[in-house]
Amino acid sequence: MDRIVRVDMTTRAIHEGPVPPAYRLLGGRALTAQMLLDETDARVHPLAPAAALFVAPGLLGGTTVTTSGRTSFGFKSPLTGGTKEANVGGQLGHRLARLGVRALVITGAARDGWQLLLIVGAGVRLADAAALAGRSNYALHRELVGEALLTRTAATIGPAGEHRLAAASVAVTDPEGRPTRHAARGGPGAVMGAKGLKAIVVDDAGAPRTDNGARKEELRREAVKFSKSVLEDPRTHNLSRTGTAGVIKFVNRENVQSMPTRNHRVGRWELADGISGQEIEALGASRGGKMLPCMAGCVIKCAILFNDAAGRHVTTALEFETLALLGSNLEIGPADLVAELDRLCDDIGLDTIEVGNAVGLAMEAGVLAWGDWEGTRKLLEEVRAGTALGRIVGNGTVHVARTFGIDRVPAVKGQGLPAWEPRTLKGMGITYSTSPQGADHTAGMVTARGATTDTLVKQSRHEQLVMMAIDSAGVCQFSNALPGDLAQFVSQRFGVQWDDETVLALARDGIAAEREFNRRAGFDREDDRLPRWLHDEPLPLPDGPQAFDVADEDLDRVWGDERGER
Repeated sequence: MDRIVRVDMTTRAIHEGPVPPAYRLLGGRALTAQMLLDETDARVHPLAPAAALFVAPGLLGGTTVTTSGRTSFGFKSPLTGGTKEANVGGQLGHRLARLGVRALVITGAARDGWQLLLIVGAGVRLADAAALAGRSNYALHRELVGEALLTRTAATIGPAGEHRLAAASVAVTDPEGRPTRHAARGGPGAVMGAKGLKAIVVDDAGAPRTDNGARKEELRREAVKFSKSVLEDPRTHNLSRTGTAGVIKFVNRENVQSMPTRNHRVGRWELADGISGQEIEALGASRGGKMLPCMAGCVIKCAILFNDAAGRHVTTALEFETLALLGSNLEIGPADLVAELDRLCDDIGLDTIEVGNAVGLAMEAGVLAWGDWEGTRKLLEEVRAGTALGRIVGNGTVHVARTFGIDRVPAVKGQGLPAWEPRTLKGMGITYSTSPQGADHTAGMVTARGATTDTLVKQSRHEQLVMMAIDSAGVCQFSNALPGDLAQFVSQRFGVQWDDETVLALARDGIAAEREFNRRAGFDREDDRLPRWLHDEPLPLPDGPQAFDVADEDLDRVWGDERGER
């Protein structure tokens, strides 16, 4: 039977109970959003003991549906001051689901040093983790997972989380035992660090390998058909060759200009080919690089295993956003140099998008020169060490801007901009503005160009609902699952009768819960706006200058009035 596990870090009390009826058909992001609204005072400080951290696999976790092992970390964000969900692949979601954990709720703050939370078939317990203090993520995962990779996974914080820095991530074990999958956006590592929780270790030895639920055979058959359709999708073919890095040549074109350069001042970089997916693919051919799944059971395999010239592993997470924010945005290349920075971020436990924006502002302030790879590497080591400058950068984009008196800030709701350019891809700007999550490209991808504002508003609303549904089911957006697919799988697993309208209605409820939390935290419609410079600094496209020119009243139409109605 699925259960909710509650851990009070202050008293060390652990309580396990059944999933309440109101939460029975909620999972992943929808569940963490509703529980955050129900159980956390929206006015609480994000790092206070009373600010809970929620960890939840999706409704399809533990099943044979491809990519269904993703996990949601829900919390009040130290970056935005509002609701946040950080979504991650790796081995955590399936292992929690196989042990019947629908949600893990962590409250309080340890009084007696760092703790480790162990979740196994026999139960849940806290253990002293003093010996792990100060350890970085690669060393942690080697020790905590090691040879037990087939049954064990870890979710850990590196030094950035220990320092409670707002850009700190939580590192989750990938299928090869490395800490390359990160719940990164919004600062979940800082929240986990504030609770004195250094690591979560889950071992599902003895648990059933799959749980296809009420209509097992029916779900199994449909899951096989779905996997075949995913494999036959041309988008999967591209991802399986070059990962998300494969879009770089496209977005760097003169008529797209979605390659942030020099703190988002320019939309193209003349050296972008050196960090493109095609260049990385060519390097991999001679270095033993390959494409891997980020979780067991994924047929897409879009994670780039990147080795150095000697064939030694550097990283398995060279994604478009990382290559853009730590690469072109800082004018750093080629791929080898960006890969080294990515490994450092994984080891220290940092969101590469937030840090790329923060370092860009530091360069604009004159702390470093543009393109200074060695200076950037040393700056990340300062974050690891917790120096004054390291803490400034590790606390994110807005913190750096305030420290150095910069008023041109690439952030929405306090969170640094992703690489997808809102001046030329205006649907992305609508999503950044109106998502309760702030500037988060995964909240609703809208990359159409040339569409009317009305069409873009409708597309953003729809894609935000679809992403809420996908994150709640626990599947990957690259599976391109439709609401009808999710309805079918949930119906088969739980013995209910859902259709696509049911899925979208529940997604709307989830976003309404996130918006209500933000309202209670003090957000209003003025927070659903992009920074002024994106309106005032057009990019020079061949068909004319492009700025973000969507009117405020059109942004307000995405969710309608403050009750989330149209």
